[in-house]
Amino acid sequence: MMMTLDKIHGDDPGLLKFYKEKLLIPGWAGEIKPFELDYIKSQLRASPSLKRRWGFKPSAKRLPKKRIRAIARDGLLSKSKKREASFSFSCQR
Repeated sequence: MMMTLDKIHGDDPGLLKFYKEKLLIPGWAGEIKPFELDYIKSQLRASPSLKRRWGFKPSAKRLPKKRIRAIARDGLLSKSKKREASFSFSCQR
């Protein structure tokens, strides 16, 4: 039997709604389970603006699972944070 958010939290509509909203916030979920990945990916496919919030181009057709998992776990790095990370990495060489 395949797990889904509706099967797991269906008996508590308030919790289900809360969880569905929170899962779509980059960096909130931490390590995600396969059914959570499926939910996030289905929502990304349906919404160009959500794709943008997750760092994808709104027109993106490919939504790699590995990247979705990383964004769900770590969030998105701002441009200044990316520069800092890149700078600190280059200084460690």
